[in-house]
Amino acid sequence: MARESPTILCIDDEQNALKIRKMLLERSGYRVLTTADAATAIEMVQTHPVDLVISDHLLVGGTGTELAKEIKELRPGLPVILLSGVNDIPADADNADQFVSKMVGPDALLAKIAAILKAKKADD
Repeated sequence: MARESPTILCIDDEQNALKIRKMLLERSGYRVLTTADAATAIEMVQTHPVDLVISDHLLVGGTGTELAKEIKELRPGLPVILLSGVNDIPADADNADQFVSKMVGPDALLAKIAAILKAKKADD
């Protein structure tokens, strides 16, 4: 029996960015869950078999680094990628596995995702 495609949870309060990211990931063979807020993201991490989280750094009511910290407390082995429109990495970004500029092209983002999921699979 073939293993299901990895499930990626995307969090972004910009709906257009979320739709584009979802389309890109689904076309690449991933299952994708989306939400616009951190509270729902935490619920989804607790109730769905998520393999990777991709979150915008700036969210309504908080930051991606705060969300990454909460996720790591709930599921320590769950990889988190934070996306940001600025190139400066915040001091508290160590809760994320990767901090990626939104300016990076889709191929580079997909390569980072594949590498993280491959490393996670090797650790499991």
